[in-house]
Amino acid sequence: MQNNEANWRDVRYLYNYNEQELLEWKDWLLRLQEQTREVCVVFNNNSGGHAAGNAKALMAMLGLDYEGLAPRQLDLF
Repeated sequence: MQNNEANWRDVRYLYNYNEQELLEWKDWLLRLQEQTREVCVVFNNNSGGHAAGNAKALMAMLGLDYEGLAPRQLDLF
């Protein structure tokens, strides 16, 4: 990766998926779900805090709603 910005190493992982990108992941994950017993998705956290928002948006698109989470866990999202 070549970038002329002096701080490119500091910002290269600051990425927030847009709706279209998450929809593409949704379609891919639904196809993958047909081929395996369990699918796990991990969003890389970054200093911009995008991981939780991306995860919540994808969960909503997939219709996932987890019940019985400990109250402290809910603060993670």
